Amino acid sequence: MPILLPDLTALPLFRRSSPGDLGPSLPLWSEVTLNPGQLLFAQGEPAHSLAILLSGELAAEVGTVEVGRVAAGELIGEAAAFLPGELRIATVKARKASRLALLPRQALGALRAQRSPVFLALIEAATLTLARRVRATNSRIAAAAQGEVAAPARTEPSALARLWRALKPGGPSGPCPPIEPLLRQQPGLGDVPAEVLAEIAAVFTPMPMQEGAVLFLEGESGSSAALVADGEVDVLRNVRGNKAERLTTLKPGAAFGINAIVERAPRTASCVATSSGWLYQLEAEALGKLRGEARAHWQESVLAVLASQIRNANAVLRRTTVGDEVAAPAAAKADDFSALLKASGYLESLPVHEQDLERVSVTYTEDDRRNWKGQRERA
Repeated sequence: MPILLPDLTALPLFRRSSPGDLGPSLPLWSEVTLNPGQLLFAQGEPAHSLAILLSGELAAEVGTVEVGRVAAGELIGEAAAFLPGELRIATVKARKASRLALLPRQALGALRAQRSPVFLALIEAATLTLARRVRATNSRIAAAAQGEVAAPARTEPSALARLWRALKPGGPSGPCPPIEPLLRQQPGLGDVPAEVLAEIAAVFTPMPMQEGAVLFLEGESGSSAALVADGEVDVLRNVRGNKAERLTTLKPGAAFGINAIVERAPRTASCVATSSGWLYQLEAEALGKLRGEARAHWQESVLAVLASQIRNANAVLRRTTVGDEVAAPAAAKADDFSALLKASGYLESLPVHEQDLERVSVTYTEDDRRNWKGQRERA
């Protein structure tokens, strides 16, 4: 059954789109109806379409564990549909009788080639959806961990001094490295034409950083992201009370603070310069100036970053849980805590070096699973 214009114009994600923008896309959409318990997507299958829930309610499951629910107006399969080669990361079923609008990947590509406002609206909604999932995952991890050192605070330099090596005065000793090679390291930007990359580079501003400077403070509102050009930056999170833990150390080429320019929400972590160096700062207002291919490529890159952050974090978290509910033995608690911190770190920034990604691919064996289950039953 074809989708009608009122179906699309009623969706919040198209609130800035006119009927004239939406009308040409109508032949590309189709309607799907599901009964309670009926499957929409299966975990691990190739992604061939993007869906929007028009009415009803869906549940997302990883294995046999429900990890979230989808309400009317929300996207489903947003990461896999936009990124080639992606597989479904969850099984999606109807909890109630549901009606959905379905858009094939080929149709999504056609809308992008036409520079359709519908494509821009969809990718912006997909990016916001992923940013919110990153934040929700971060909150769950923080609730399971407890910090061991003083949290960073702009008004307490002694706390910083205890956490990092002695502060050294002064800024960077040399000029800021060029940004183009750093942007080429970002997902989806490696093969972008030079003129398009130059447009993206133009919205970044070089900023010197001093060792020990608090760049972002957890809980503060933010409207900018940054790209490490020279030096290193520690990422820390307040997990409980006034304690914090180091999540990761960012090196040149690593971007951080992306969530703040997507969702305009409080910072989820503190970022502190551990050496003098240079950053490239990106303000949300400057990002709004990107148009055409430059804007599309940047949005696709951000979407890939957020999707990779969730995927990498989930790979680490699989090392601390086995099956549906069977946990690792008590002797592994310290390792579990480190894994929680690493998973949280992946939700803040992508690793620059490929070996960092390889280290998260370890999974427990069936023997581990049986041993831990037996220990749990004996306890």
